[in-house]
Amino acid sequence: MEHQQEIATPDKRNTNARTVRSQKLTFGTTKWLTYTAVFAALAIVMKFIGQFLTLTPNFRITLIYTIWLIAAAVLGVFGGAAVCFVSDVLGAMIIPVGPMNPYLIIGNLLYGITAALVFRYLPIKSYVIKFIASGLACTLICTCIANSLALYYSNKYYETLTFWQYFAAFRALQPVVALINVAVTVAMIPLLTRLKLLPPLKRTQKSSEKVICPTSL
Repeated sequence: MEHQQEIATPDKRNTNARTVRSQKLTFGTTKWLTYTAVFAALAIVMKFIGQFLTLTPNFRITLIYTIWLIAAAVLGVFGGAAVCFVSDVLGAMIIPVGPMNPYLIIGNLLYGITAALVFRYLPIKSYVIKFIASGLACTLICTCIANSLALYYSNKYYETLTFWQYFAAFRALQPVVALINVAVTVAMIPLLTRLKLLPPLKRTQKSSEKVICPTSL
């Protein structure tokens, strides 16, 4: 009877291990692909909504960067890049605003990679700081430099303007849009934490060290 009881009792450790593995967003799994598709769809929706929030020809408020930042934090480098690529290409097909620019696609692909790398490897145990840092890095590297250069050379503005003249005339408000997205992303941290979407914060070396108190003799 004791032997039968032992066989019938489930191994809690194996059950917990399977549960933890099932919750991980491993690259290539069905769960990972599902989350990637959902984030890409949300990004396309944000791009569509942005068409109605065009205040001036050079200033359009869009929250697509918010979805990209969250996707990069949740899915990592490959997931963040995939969401940016898919939403950018499909969004350009669904909502055509001109010929597709391959250099802009590369710049937006770089957005997901940069956001994921900064969020993962920044050695600070704070979601707020991680999102702010990744948002600022993407704004500088991708929005202000890579995408601006892509548009500058693709549209041949170099024939009449220097890069900085072009940036001041046509791209100076882009950092404002990016900062709005960073603020919205930070405001969504409590919801993301409640939904258990964000990866756990890694403990720093100092916080993981155990303090051993000397015993009195």
